[in-house]
Amino acid sequence: MRRFSLLLATLVPVLAAAAPKAVEVDVRQAWARPVAAVGMNSAGYMVLANRGRAPITLTGATSPLAREVMVHRTTETNGVSSMRAMSQGLVIPPGGQVAFAPGGNHFMVMGLKRPLKSGERLPLTLAFDGGRRIEAQLAVRTAPPQPAAAVAPAPPHRH
Repeated sequence: MRRFSLLLATLVPVLAAAAPKAVEVDVRQAWARPVAAVGMNSAGYMVLANRGRAPITLTGATSPLAREVMVHRTTETNGVSSMRAMSQGLVIPPGGQVAFAPGGNHFMVMGLKRPLKSGERLPLTLAFDGGRRIEAQLAVRTAPPQPAAAVAPAPPHRH
């Protein structure tokens, strides 16, 4: 029993050091476009906010409902739009955020295994540097969610 206790006391710090650190990223306003047929592609959008004190690099994404998920950026040059895979990753600065929106950064969700209908959720696993991962649920909808509006102060009450 003593040997087991010694072995356990030796392994716990090693295993704890090898485990990926928690990702200090908030996923906000996550949504994806509906798709009518199997094998088609969709696009996913969200805002990723880094709550940490160090930069975090998004290195990729996966979904059990798709053959492949790639991080893309749409750019326009001389009136011509083109998409490019961001194979080097996307850095989210400490205390900063990165938006994924139509016409800019987005997740290309390719080879869907089933149609996506409005009202459903598309699961994505986001991968970050250091082997860290977080799960995101994208609401399937035809238009982006509206950001929370600031509430205007009530006018003074008069009799």
